[in-house]
Formats: sequence, C-alpha cells, structure tokens
Amino acid sequence: MLEIKNLSFSFGQKVIYDQLSLTFPISSITGLIGKNGVGKTTLFRILTKVYRNQSGEVTFNGQPVTPNMISFLPTDPYFYPYMKGSEYLDIVAKDPSEMIQSRVFASQLDLPLDDLIDNYSTGMKKKIAFAAIFAQSRPIVILDEPYNGVDLESNEAIKYIIHQYGKDRVVILSSHILSTITDISDRIYHLQDAKTVSSHPKEGFEAFAKAMKTQLMDKFSDSE
Repeated sequence: MLEIKNLSFSFGQKVIYDQLSLTFPISSITGLIGKNGVGKTTLFRILTKVYRNQSGEVTFNGQPVTPNMISFLPTDPYFYPYMKGSEYLDIVAKDPSEMIQSRVFASQLDLPLDDLIDNYSTGMKKKIAFAAIFAQSRPIVILDEPYNGVDLESNEAIKYIIHQYGKDRVVILSSHILSTITDISDRIYHLQDAKTVSSHPKEGFEAFAKAMKTQLMDKFSDSE
C-alpha cells in the first residue's frame, strides 16, 4: 500500500496541502480529481521527488518511497528531437521484458514506431509515452491526464491496458473529464482545498457525479 501521512506543502505563503493523509491500495485504480490549481500535479511531483515534502511521510509497504518505485506519465511528456517511436521505447523501457511489453502496448494503440515522434500528433505523443511508462515493471504507476488529446478509440484501449496490466500495482490517475475517472477507478479522491479531501468508492460514483453536476448547475444559476 502507498500511504501519505500528514503531508504539508506550500509555495511561499500559498498552502497547497495541510496535513494531507491518503492511502492507495495495491491492485486498485484510484482517480484523483479537483479544480485547476488545487494541487493534483503538485502531489504527483512530491511523490516522484521532483518536489520535497516539507513535512509528513510517503511510504510504500512501510518503506520510504523512492523515484525508482514509480512510473510517471506527466501531462506533457518530453521527447528528444529526431527520435523514432521505437527508440523512445528502448530508452524508457530499459530491460528486455519491458521493451517487449512496450511494443505490445504500442501495437494495441496503433503507433507507427518507425516514424519520427516529431511528426506524431498530440494524441500519438501521449500514447507512445503511455506505452513506454506503463511497460515499466515498477509497483506504483502515476498517470497525469493520460487521455489528453487522445481519440475515443484510443481512450478505450488505454483503459483496457490499465485494467489488464495494472494488477498487483498501485495505479493513480487524474483527469479533467469525470467520466474517464468513473469508468475505470475503484475509488475517487476529490481534492477540494489544502485540508478537504472526500473519498468516494465505486458504488457511490453515480451519486457523486450527480452531486457534482447539481453543484455546477446551481453555481451557474446563482451567477445569472
């Protein structure tokens, strides 16, 4: 289990997290939602040690989390220029079994591996990064907006891969599209502010989505 205990983090005077505690079980997919600026990407950067947490603990099965435990798909993956899809897979997926698995994923996502990534569309770039990252044999997988720019058919392929190959791992993903979270997650954390997080199990997703829609409609009604 991945555990975050009493995590606090600030940018200057702006408090992002104040004593945040969350748990992420193994063999479970956890969705993370919240409005822009609430700190979803910041949390991912803390988990991957891009940012240092200012207080609190982050552990996996009781041991401090290290970067080599985590496969991380950022919102905007970086690619070296003049690199083919196959070359990217070989760099990110380092051992032979990972290289083979990444090519299986790339095939399922209809990616032309002999083409330059410079010539890929936005969605294709996200898919090649996903294929490489998800093939890594690490116990924690973090996917920041994995569906951005990806067509509907590829969305379904990505969800299938996550379901089929996410077993025995902790999988965390964020999305601005609620349906892509409720379709695949076993649980959702709704980050509302530095202190407020609500947890919603799978059986409560429909009621949660309805409440979110009602809240949004009421907000628009009040502004008229």
